[in-house]
Amino acid sequence: MKEGKRNVKGQGHFEILDDGKWRLRKSVGVKTDGKRKVLTVTANSKSTCIKLMKEKEALWEKEKNQMIALADDTVEDLCTKHLETQIANGDLKPKSIDRREGTIKNQIGAYPIGHYQVNSVTPADIEEHVGLLINSGLSASSVKKTLDVLNAAYEWARNRGDMVNNPVSSIKKTLMKRIGKIENKEAAEADVIVFSEDEASQFEREAISKFPNGKYKYAGGLYGRLLLHTGLRVGELISLEWADYDEKSKILTIDKNTTMVKNRDKKDGENNYVSSLGTVKNQKARIIQLTDEAIEDLRLIYEIHPGNSRNLICRTRNEKPYTATMLEHCMKTIYQNLGFDEQVSGLHIFRRTFATRMYENGAGIKDIAAYIGDLESTTMRYYIAARRKYKVGVFTKQVVPVPGAKGQSLQKENPPAGNRGI
Repeated sequence: MKEGKRNVKGQGHFEILDDGKWRLRKSVGVKTDGKRKVLTVTANSKSTCIKLMKEKEALWEKEKNQMIALADDTVEDLCTKHLETQIANGDLKPKSIDRREGTIKNQIGAYPIGHYQVNSVTPADIEEHVGLLINSGLSASSVKKTLDVLNAAYEWARNRGDMVNNPVSSIKKTLMKRIGKIENKEAAEADVIVFSEDEASQFEREAISKFPNGKYKYAGGLYGRLLLHTGLRVGELISLEWADYDEKSKILTIDKNTTMVKNRDKKDGENNYVSSLGTVKNQKARIIQLTDEAIEDLRLIYEIHPGNSRNLICRTRNEKPYTATMLEHCMKTIYQNLGFDEQVSGLHIFRRTFATRMYENGAGIKDIAAYIGDLESTTMRYYIAARRKYKVGVFTKQVVPVPGAKGQSLQKENPPAGNRGI
């Protein structure tokens, strides 16, 4: 250090360094922790130092104002404010709002990071939080959604001028790779549960069984069969109108989806959740050619609930819209009456079974994905069963069949003696 020289009062202190460069230091107030804030710049000349100092002072003023604006905000507060803005702008579907609320409450607010002050969060804090979520056993897709919510909220604040830096952006790519590896591992290890050939046949018969008076035992039995014979999502099924079905051409148009969402304008006596009609998932509206089984299902449904083109296909006996909850209860009763094991549950098993049967019959993943309205990667990962149920005496085991062999060969009640140890 060669010499030091104080600038004009209030303009800082100049120093000439050993390499001939100039350094300017200036006190610009105090930080939120009460300590003095000092700015430092170095350049080849005094004039350049003054210019750089003005730029740095402007940045500090912006940061100071932001710290005041967000001083009391936690990370959970920030994410909630961002969500409220998205709701006000109509950026999200009702179901997406519910999911994001759940993510903020359960994966952010319920953890330490949710209570951190917005300005204090570092990339290391984000990485630590993701590690906590992974170690808690949360699915990879849920961890990914949490990271997306945090990144979107910080980016929103940065674009508004409320923050200078987004602590998620610099580390997001690395974390997404880490989450991706876990996601691939989950998919590789998970069993895609589908009906066996025998279970599917039993279900088809039971779903349309009748009482002695000729009435169907199950109000939603035919709707379950239609799911099995089309691979539709339940929300797509209960949104169908007769206008969507072209009986002459034997085709069905799927361009609507019904979901249950939180009733945000709830009045006394109203339900907490209400049905919301929207577009199909992934915006993949489609027109599909129907199987003979699906056509027969629709014919039987029409016998029970005939109507005009604007009537819903799926209706209750009182002519009210059928809901996913009603269908879940109905299918659960059928499964129990048939004595199916605990792995046979829910409504998505119909979609998985349909996709797997198409695959077994030689259809390509691209064609299956187009038919059921999903991504090829999702179809291969979550809808095609690599294992089949194989009856070994009184036990049922999940077995990987010989590639290219007919699925029926695994349905034998008494396999060859050499296979009894499987």
